[in-house]
Amino acid sequence: MNKTLITLSLLALSAGSYAQSCPVNVPNDIHIAGDHVSIYQGGQAKLLIDGDNQLFIEGKQVALSEPQTQALQSYSQHIKSYLPQMADLADDGASIAQDIIDELSSHFGESDAFSGAEKLVDEYSEKAKQKFYPEGEFVMPADVFESMGSDWKQEFDDALKHISMESISGIIASLSAEMKSGELNFSDFQTQLSELKKSLQEKIRQRSGEVAEQAGVLCDSIEGLAEEEQELQRVIPEMKDYPMFEI
Repeated sequence: MNKTLITLSLLALSAGSYAQSCPVNVPNDIHIAGDHVSIYQGGQAKLLIDGDNQLFIEGKQVALSEPQTQALQSYSQHIKSYLPQMADLADDGASIAQDIIDELSSHFGESDAFSGAEKLVDEYSEKAKQKFYPEGEFVMPADVFESMGSDWKQEFDDALKHISMESISGIIASLSAEMKSGELNFSDFQTQLSELKKSLQEKIRQRSGEVAEQAGVLCDSIEGLAEEEQELQRVIPEMKDYPMFEI
């Protein structure tokens, strides 16, 4: 019994394998507030692209030609389209964990037994969102990909450990009730766990694969942004000292 339950916890932890790095460096914090895109250095806004596609550096407006404005507008639109998807990707870890809990609840027919695990998932989801929306506006922190591959993945793994333990408690509570009522014998118990293991393996494999694919597509988009920024810096040389991406 203990061996099987430990296996279930390891299955849940394997969902953390979705985390991946992207070969793009983010040297400065990037803020998106409404239609505004800003670059922050040392906690201060240094570069701003406003909703009218005007460029400000160190608080002073940079005069732009029509071609320069068009290039800046295209880049700003892409930034606002792609970067917030990072928050959705981070929250997918909580989605995988919730899928596992839903499967457990459905299998054992005891949703109340897993309320503690669901609460932990909600807490993790909120924490993941706060990383990108610390004060209501979107922030892509400097060196975000390095952090996702190390610190954030460790936090995700730690959260899943607690969620797994809480889920195991729910399993025990549910099965104990069935055993006491005479509805379940030990042989049935082993059969249920075997079926559950197969179901969870398939669900985790599928969801982790989906998230990994989404991460790859987003990484390709951000690499495209980095290349677009290099061209933009050629068109608007004043932007070279305030990069968003480096490849």
